[in-house]
Amino acid sequence: MKFSKTSVVVFMVILMLLTIPWFLYSSANITPILNDSAGFSAARAYEDVKYLVQKIGPRPAGSKEELKASQYISNVLNQNGWKVRQQPFSKIVVRDVSVLQKQQQVELINSQNIIAELPGTRPDTIVVGAHYDSANFNVPGAVDNASGVGILLELARVLSKTPHEETYQFIFFGAEENGLLGSQFYTSQADLSAVRWMLNVDMVGTPLEIDVAGKKSTPPELIKQVVALAGKSHIPFHISRDSILMTRESSQGGTSDFSSFLDQGIPALGLGIYGRPEGYFHHSEDRLDHISMEDMQKIGNYSYALVTTVMMNKLGPNVWDELYLPFQMGKHVFILPSYGVRSFTLITFLLTGLLLLKYLRKGTEKQRLSWKKAMGILGVTLLLSLIVIGLSGIGENLWQLIKHVQLLYWAYPELFVVARIGIALGIVIVLAGWLYKLPIARNPQLYWFIGVVLLLGVSLVLALIRIDLAFPFVFWLLCMDLQFFLPSIILVLIGPYFIYRLHFELLNSQQWVSFYEAMHNYFLIFLGIYSLLLVPFFLAALHVGITKTQLSKKILDHSRKPALVVTGILILSLGLVPIYSRDYPQTVTVREEWAGGSDGVVHIFSDERLPRQLVRDIGGQEGKSQYLAIHNEKPPISVEASVAEKNKNSQRTLEVLFKLNYTIEPYLTSLKLESAAPFEIKTNDFLPMSKLPRKLQLKGEQQPSGKYSLILQRTPPQRNSIHLSVETQSVITCTVEATFPNPAPRIQLDYALISADYQIWFQKSYDF
Repeated sequence: MKFSKTSVVVFMVILMLLTIPWFLYSSANITPILNDSAGFSAARAYEDVKYLVQKIGPRPAGSKEELKASQYISNVLNQNGWKVRQQPFSKIVVRDVSVLQKQQQVELINSQNIIAELPGTRPDTIVVGAHYDSANFNVPGAVDNASGVGILLELARVLSKTPHEETYQFIFFGAEENGLLGSQFYTSQADLSAVRWMLNVDMVGTPLEIDVAGKKSTPPELIKQVVALAGKSHIPFHISRDSILMTRESSQGGTSDFSSFLDQGIPALGLGIYGRPEGYFHHSEDRLDHISMEDMQKIGNYSYALVTTVMMNKLGPNVWDELYLPFQMGKHVFILPSYGVRSFTLITFLLTGLLLLKYLRKGTEKQRLSWKKAMGILGVTLLLSLIVIGLSGIGENLWQLIKHVQLLYWAYPELFVVARIGIALGIVIVLAGWLYKLPIARNPQLYWFIGVVLLLGVSLVLALIRIDLAFPFVFWLLCMDLQFFLPSIILVLIGPYFIYRLHFELLNSQQWVSFYEAMHNYFLIFLGIYSLLLVPFFLAALHVGITKTQLSKKILDHSRKPALVVTGILILSLGLVPIYSRDYPQTVTVREEWAGGSDGVVHIFSDERLPRQLVRDIGGQEGKSQYLAIHNEKPPISVEASVAEKNKNSQRTLEVLFKLNYTIEPYLTSLKLESAAPFEIKTNDFLPMSKLPRKLQLKGEQQPSGKYSLILQRTPPQRNSIHLSVETQSVITCTVEATFPNPAPRIQLDYALISADYQIWFQKSYDF
């Protein structure tokens, strides 16, 4: 089959014409009517935030402070005429071994949701939610998420003063910080048949993140209305488009409570703050000074307009197109539906197939025998990729060794990303000159052919797994197809655009630290992944470079020395980048530690070396850890242990009883069990066995060391006695741990670049 370049160009024009109607259809905005906010007052909302933060303080799940917060929220809602009820729950969470979790942990979380209802003339219900717990007992939780609670409480007052047809249900979720437990419990128990849609508010501020990403994604119909209203409200916003690809099929889904509603087929989305969280996020600096009254007023007005304007056609759980892709340009959002993604992918595959067929048919006998050359080219580009990716982090690795730190990029990660790219580019320029001296083929079309085959293979595999996940590579493949007719460095750079975007979204998300830690902990895995990603890029670049050999050689000859100089400057200049800043300070834990009956110590430690000024002030020595003795004081808890042993068929059954006497109730109580042989535990005192997930047994998991271990943990209310039944063939070590809040620490740290985490910790071990 023969076809001319002109016919291919016409084909591409038809492809674009076919795509345009999808974009136009998807971007058709439903123009909402902007209602007056009916007197939403940021000042009133701020008073509620102030009470939660200053009068109550940190509110971790299960704590007495969380209970006080629930009572305060209930009282405010009752005063405004809402029907309020409490929904207590206990949930056992299993945290499996992962990159950051080295041992399996089974945890009992106790908390409660607050459910308030304002009936309308119709049963059609709009649900609005916000979590009221804070991350831990050192976090005041002003922005995350007393700010969201303040917005909802003021919305409740405003809505109670105005006539309305819809029924409103406001839910204040507990234990969100423990993995969306409150919202998951609510959606598993509630009758959702009358719910039209759900709005969640978590961390109030601008620029606004309109979060539509969960295991399922928000229906396009809802996105159109919400985005149109944001544009008319003149609020800068960002759609979490690329996060959609990262959260679908994940274990938890979205980043806040709206995701639990999406899981049940209820249209839902969340409002939050766009970008990488500042250093106060989940730290003791999350105080009132980070609350903006102007942002409270903007988001309050916007939220009121949303709940009184946005309408969905269906009630209750339903299905919708989940594999769409939204594209944002300024305040405009265009949605490519799943059939558009499939059509785009199919047409690109057909075009690629035709071009490959043309290349193979056009080939001479000599070209048909070029597979060995192709493998040689593939080997050279893969080696080049490994060298570039491996050496691109030389600046970080060098300064990590010199400064003795692990997270060199904590405060300014974007600078290290730019440096990595710059160093990689410099290495490429230096090495590119040597490629002309290697005995490899100089046929530019062969480079194009290999790159297209690789991208086509990756795209096909991903398309079979999930069509939207393949889109970034299909787009790259399309750029490679165009490069067949128009070899251009612009197409080389544009091709991986959506892969760049995925990484940009990751850098501007809560997951960036975990991602960087995983990269360093599993360097070889990521070296392989990114080297493979770089191979098609190099093949495309070499296709252009060999096509324009003279120009390429001239550019390389003139840029090699400057590239070396710039690369050296980048490596050296990374040493000048501060590790910490006021916005992203170093976390230092100040913990009173008590081990059994011995005297306690104040343990000051951090993941990185302690600041020199702090070490000098306490008269210690440089390092990551310092100890100061506590004399003549008793620990906050005493533990008595007794055991009865039964032996049958070489199997030991231990009946262990712990009696605990608290001076103050701990927030977390843990039992850590370890043995050289497998073991199984039963306990109804510490973790109710009836609440365990199906098929889960409390068994020790084998660690890399060869030993078996398991961690059991619970939040308040705590028990004064704990009974365990343990089956094992070996000696088992059981460690009782308790962690307490420390509102009046013996040593207080007041340094500009330090975020202090104050704790009291008790530990005692027994061998049975």
